[in-house]
Amino acid sequence: MSLCEKCKGTGFLKRDDGTVEFCSCRFNSVSENKILRIPKRYWHAELKELAVKRLSQSQHRAIEESVKFIKNFNPEEGKGITFIGSPGVYKTYMAVCILKEVYRNKRIKGLFFDTKDLLYTMKMLIEDRKDLKLLKALLGRSLLVLDDLGSERLSDWQREILSYIISHRYNNLKSTIITTNYTLNASENKPQKGDDKEYELSLSLENRLGSGIARRIREMTRVVVIRSVDEELSTENRRGKNG
Repeated sequence: MSLCEKCKGTGFLKRDDGTVEFCSCRFNSVSENKILRIPKRYWHAELKELAVKRLSQSQHRAIEESVKFIKNFNPEEGKGITFIGSPGVYKTYMAVCILKEVYRNKRIKGLFFDTKDLLYTMKMLIEDRKDLKLLKALLGRSLLVLDDLGSERLSDWQREILSYIISHRYNNLKSTIITTNYTLNASENKPQKGDDKEYELSLSLENRLGSGIARRIREMTRVVVIRSVDEELSTENRRGKNG
């Protein structure tokens, strides 16, 4: 890759008054994706591209919430978003777009982490007794994406780590974006034919992470439920039959 002609690869430009500013090359698509730890699959994710797809009403509302969040983002307020929905409804896509736009517009460097990858990395660092700079970043960054939260059964250690990260960010007003396939509370699950009570309970973050963490997530984020086109059509059909 050739060096930027303006800054010669330093990433900074010197003003006439002797101060420095970021060079625009620091915000090009490749560098921003790496800086924010965005997975390569989502390097080209943009809200404007998503808006032209065939989407459900709730997906359009989620885009509107994303745009509003980006516009009003204040790193001192600690407000976040939790996207809840089944796989394939663009939860991660929207979270990545928010991360990018906040970086571009506010010059705030957030971080993206798949929760499973995060826990695995933390385990390796602790076992190797390495400096936990990663943990400091997770606690201190103004914006953090925790993707696919609750996707697997957690050990006590894993639950404690996630509880610590979320509680610390809650107490210190750090904004967090969460994506998950699960409701926050078990009481929000609508029983399906054939479901037993234990299975219904398992479909909530309250069950997987504890009621305290579920309560903090609700308080520190705006919960946005996303349904696919097919899910919304199915709901409308059921209402029609019952109506």
